[in-house]
Amino acid sequence: MGFSIKEITFKQKYLLYLTEPTLSGPWFSFKLKGESIGILPVILKNIEPTPIYQLVNSRTGTAIDRITLDFDIKEYLKIIIEEKKLKSLSLKEEEHRIRLFLDIFLRRGQAPYMNTYFTLKNNSIFDLIDFSMYFVFDFDINGLEGFDDDLSGYDNENDIIYQYDKTGVYGGFSTISKPTSYEAILTKDFAINQERLTLSNNLFQEGGEILSALQIEFKTLEPDHSFQTALTISGGLSKKELIDNITKGKKFAMKQLSQVNRSVKSDQRNIQEAGFIKINQQQAQDCNE
Repeated sequence: MGFSIKEITFKQKYLLYLTEPTLSGPWFSFKLKGESIGILPVILKNIEPTPIYQLVNSRTGTAIDRITLDFDIKEYLKIIIEEKKLKSLSLKEEEHRIRLFLDIFLRRGQAPYMNTYFTLKNNSIFDLIDFSMYFVFDFDINGLEGFDDDLSGYDNENDIIYQYDKTGVYGGFSTISKPTSYEAILTKDFAINQERLTLSNNLFQEGGEILSALQIEFKTLEPDHSFQTALTISGGLSKKELIDNITKGKKFAMKQLSQVNRSVKSDQRNIQEAGFIKINQQQAQDCNE
């Protein structure tokens, strides 16, 4: 369970196609800090098995889709406990969840870009230190016809990372929060792990099956505090068209921040839907042993 973009086209040209789900969405890294656990490093892909990610509610509209997810720290710690890396402990229900709000502005048929807002609320008793959010997209420019000959680029003025091929089709993305690092690398060589938490600021210099990534570092997310950004994805039939589209998308994203903030604070976004309770409980067991 999590957030993944399955397919993207621009003017009937594939930008994202048959990509591994974990390579088409946000990743997170941080260290959980608390009296009961000390300091514990965490890396979360955009897709994690239930019950580590749990669906709270979901709404689909004509222009906006809204999804609310919880990262259940207790279920993550359960794995660490089973691996004998942490002693058993007990957590109260209200002490161990980090909530992620997704607001996806599709503007179907109206705009050549897609904006997705990510609002992370630390509802746990732990500090999230050395927090980073990564956006990872394994673009397949022109789909199966050209997935393995992509080139890459980075526009420093607008903080846009992109891929393209010899046909002149471009796909790229940027965030309203200034990225701290970026990377374009062969898909098979991409890794985020405890030995490699910072992207390289390098671009792959040849054509190949590559992916693009941006990283935003945020020092500490304390209990009851939030982190928010928005991602704009678009395409173009030239570099200029791509940059223009993403720049327009980011400006629109800034204008909609107040609307998103009202939504994430609403009771409706924070009520557990009964239909998801049983799904979320699959494979779940208490941390107490």
